Amino acid sequence: MSQSHLDESKTVKLNGFQNLLPIITILLVFLVASRTPLDSDLWWHLHSGQIMSETGRPLVTDMFSFTRGGETWINHSWLGQVIIYQLFRLAGWTGLSTWMGLTAALIAVIVWRMLPGGVFTRAGFVLLASVACSPLWTPRPQFFSLLFFAVLILFIKYLLKRQERVVWIIPVFFIFWSNIHGGYMTGILFLVACSAGLLLDAGHFPEPERRMKIQQSGTLILVTTAAFILTAVNPNGWRMWTIPFETVGVNLLRQFIQEWASPDFHAVEVWPFAAWLLLLLFSLGRAKKTVSYQELLPALFFILLAIYARRNIAVAVIASAGILTSSWLDTWSGIKSAEYVPVWMKKTFAYYQSHRGKDLTEGQKKIVNLVLVGLLGLFSFFKLAAVTHPVLMDAFETRYYPKKALDFLRSSPLKNNGNIFNAYNWGGYIAWKEPDVPVFVDGRTDLYGDEILGQWVSVMQADNEWEIILEKWNITRVIIEPDRPLVRAAKMANWAEVYRDEQAVILDRANW
Repeated sequence: MSQSHLDESKTVKLNGFQNLLPIITILLVFLVASRTPLDSDLWWHLHSGQIMSETGRPLVTDMFSFTRGGETWINHSWLGQVIIYQLFRLAGWTGLSTWMGLTAALIAVIVWRMLPGGVFTRAGFVLLASVACSPLWTPRPQFFSLLFFAVLILFIKYLLKRQERVVWIIPVFFIFWSNIHGGYMTGILFLVACSAGLLLDAGHFPEPERRMKIQQSGTLILVTTAAFILTAVNPNGWRMWTIPFETVGVNLLRQFIQEWASPDFHAVEVWPFAAWLLLLLFSLGRAKKTVSYQELLPALFFILLAIYARRNIAVAVIASAGILTSSWLDTWSGIKSAEYVPVWMKKTFAYYQSHRGKDLTEGQKKIVNLVLVGLLGLFSFFKLAAVTHPVLMDAFETRYYPKKALDFLRSSPLKNNGNIFNAYNWGGYIAWKEPDVPVFVDGRTDLYGDEILGQWVSVMQADNEWEIILEKWNITRVIIEPDRPLVRAAKMANWAEVYRDEQAVILDRANW
């Protein structure tokens, strides 16, 4: 048999698995992401979506708290909340879990498309990226933003390569994005970084490439400006321009809210991101090919944002996926051919490149592929059924939220028009379960700001002003975690403990 026929045979045999590997990879990502859809912010997102679905109007006034009740609320996620609520209304918890899995899988498909290399390389980096991002996959509108961010990167990659003039569709895309979630700002920042990178790249090219890079940068700057302006086509109007800065400007975020703090690299869930960064440093340091600034600047910028706040890890991974993969391929080719690589290792590489295993007929290949994909699909179905089973959902709710304590509240309502003081992570839950009970605070940090959040911290820590703050807001009942300093201080101040379980303590003012 001729050598050319052998090569063709090997290619045919590999193509069967090459076609299967992307499907397996995407199914694995779906499995990772389709989890129990509970999050402390989900509850007030659901409640907002419910109100808007029933009234037919965007909710831009606070209806959940007594500390900000009736004030303007820049609800930058209004359309995302409506979508999430409708999913929940139509398909329950299973619908939300399926949405999470499908969104993550779609992001994985987009990342796959933007990566260079063969199927094994792409599969490896897509899976590593998914594991690094997975702690940030939560059932909230920001998941939409992550998807749109990936779409934008792929779109820009396509436009810069093909010189298409459909770049003006980007501002329209941002109108939709800004109504889904305020994370549109990550897209604006990406475009700005790309524009700056193209300008820097222009200095390293002769004419006419230099002129082309400058023109591309100028076009992106104009498009970015138009996109930013058009984000005001929104029920919140021009306030959409300020909300990202108002949120970041809340100083207490980084101190008391985990996702806004810097990543804790001692935590196991952050290790995949640490591995991603180390691999990126190694690959960039060993690669021989020059990396363009247009790719490098966005990657470095979003990595910096991820180190500043862990909620940015996912966008940092997606922004740096292309440059990491291309640098790794360059580095890996050098490693395989390096003189210092042991002979036995080179023989191992050669063996796995040339050894294809037992020949299979086309029919056998199809059967094997269908069985593998079918098993993964079946497992995905059973996982969805398991993680959203009513028994498991009830167990999770009882473990992480004051489910039983709210039963007590229903049987013993507040008197004399008093208010409640609640744990931060429970505010949205109480608003969803007991819509007639206004809360002190919930997960809408941009609404409450340092003023209200600072008072909440003072009370929770039982500092010198905690009683003054509770008196100011006419608070006659407290529902918080049992291990908080406030519990002991309130008892010493003659507050009565009227309920306690493993999750919650309820204290009533003695003289109300």
